[in-house]
Amino acid sequence: MNKVFKRILRPLPRLLRWYLSKKRLFRYQDLSILVLPGVFHPGLFHSTTLLLRFIELQPLTNATLLEIGGGTGILSFVAAKLGALVVCTDISQKAIVNMQLNMQRNSIPITIIHSDLFEGIDEKKFDWIILNPPYYPRKPTHEEDFAWYCGEEHEYFIKFFSGVQPYISRETRIIMVLSEVCDLAKIFKIATDHGFAMIKFVEKSVWVDNKNYLFQIKQIG
Repeated sequence: MNKVFKRILRPLPRLLRWYLSKKRLFRYQDLSILVLPGVFHPGLFHSTTLLLRFIELQPLTNATLLEIGGGTGILSFVAAKLGALVVCTDISQKAIVNMQLNMQRNSIPITIIHSDLFEGIDEKKFDWIILNPPYYPRKPTHEEDFAWYCGEEHEYFIKFFSGVQPYISRETRIIMVLSEVCDLAKIFKIATDHGFAMIKFVEKSVWVDNKNYLFQIKQIG
């Protein structure tokens, strides 16, 4: 990224923190999505849009779908509108409240569970598992940090890949969105160590020198 562009972007984190410190309203098609302070804003980051557009093209009628880390719940609400039977989780109690408010606002029923990854979810096989995970290698210290930080050693991904097996069959489609700014090699190794391969099938340029990717995660062997 060139120096001029970096100087332009430098004020953005401060402005972003100010913007996200207040309750906001985001509209996507006919959905009215409330975004509470401390909850990941789906309208400000291309990763959510990339996953949304993929979901909208899928045959989801009567499919069981689990979203890990739902935030405002927008991905789950879109899937439910398409006929999926949705379970949506988050480790953040703020996010759980946010999802419940958005479920009421949009009159779209989904099952909402407060859970650290799979800890609060009854074991069952899902047709789909989707996630827009945190990937910055730092230990979360505040509730809102869980949307961004995956632990100093990428513990989030270790916990995901070590815990997902009871919830999938050979036909389950696991879809994860990641950015090239994260340590892809580290995440790939964690997946491989637990018997999974990450297969990139969508690549999208979103900023100068930055791309987002969709990966399908498959069992090895």
